Amino acid sequence: MPCFCTVPADTLRNRFIPGIMPIFPVPPALRLAAAIPALEERLDMQIETGMNPVVLPNLDFGGGPMIQMAMTLSMMAGNFTLDDIPQLQAELEQVSNSIVSNVWPRLGWLTQLKLQPLINYAIIARLVIDLEDMGLDPLEMQAPPPTSMVNSFSFALRPPQLKMARLLGGLPPLMQMNEALNLPPLGDPGALSVLQNRLQGLASLTPPSLVIPFPILTKLALALESLMTIEEAFDDAFSPQTLRRIDAMLSVWSGFHIPIPLAALALREKLDLLPPMEDIRLGEQIAGGPGIVPLLQFSPPKLAIAPFMNVLLALQGSMQMALDMEPFDMCSMCSC
Repeated sequence: MPCFCTVPADTLRNRFIPGIMPIFPVPPALRLAAAIPALEERLDMQIETGMNPVVLPNLDFGGGPMIQMAMTLSMMAGNFTLDDIPQLQAELEQVSNSIVSNVWPRLGWLTQLKLQPLINYAIIARLVIDLEDMGLDPLEMQAPPPTSMVNSFSFALRPPQLKMARLLGGLPPLMQMNEALNLPPLGDPGALSVLQNRLQGLASLTPPSLVIPFPILTKLALALESLMTIEEAFDDAFSPQTLRRIDAMLSVWSGFHIPIPLAALALREKLDLLPPMEDIRLGEQIAGGPGIVPLLQFSPPKLAIAPFMNVLLALQGSMQMALDMEPFDMCSMCSC
């Protein structure tokens, strides 16, 4: 795997040549067609009938702050030394320097792109990918896809059920955090004290100084992710020929009628935010184990590094998708 520092800036600039950014309207039929699988599977109904009331924790236990912190720490675990505070502080400083010295000079120009047209294009690209996953070719279709009978477009979960589903779906990262911090099993005596000491150590970390504002880095991550989605959907995505094909496809789809109300799109958005049923099942197993109730009641300290880490993880994920290389972890191994 190449070190990101050694990749010439021109190579990365030529990797993405957006040209003139088109502004495509998204036909409702395209959105509705891509939503059909989720509307047929109805994850909300599966969750409503599938949760086991015998093992459900009391909602009064909360768990929100602890679960949110666990998700962040679990994502950090594969790239940072969480159980060695001085080493982690050095790694964060190294990453900050890498962003300023290596990432920004090579990719910072992407933040000058107009973001909304890029996002619109990425939305269409994602819809095309979703339809291709359904076995359809949206660029060649001359008639709308068949739809099965969908009778209800109301969200099936009541607020307490939704809260419970999110709580159960958030329990697996707690177990991952336990492993990442090298903690004793939750049921062991003194496990929470060890956890508190580790989190207090993380809370003592100082976020690195970064001259590039967080919103700009967030824009860079979003631009990279959008460009990757566009390239996945279309070969030579910004050539005049490809843009003409997409324009023709959208014109055809604008004339399609799909017998599903537009309200189904709002339901699809809610379904997309639900945790997978597999995570809920795993969360039910965890909820019945020892030590989970005190952990959910635990109030973690605030981490000063959290805003920095959230931006970093978003940027790293986008760069891994778009460039197929680790942007930070190899930098300490080279002499640049």
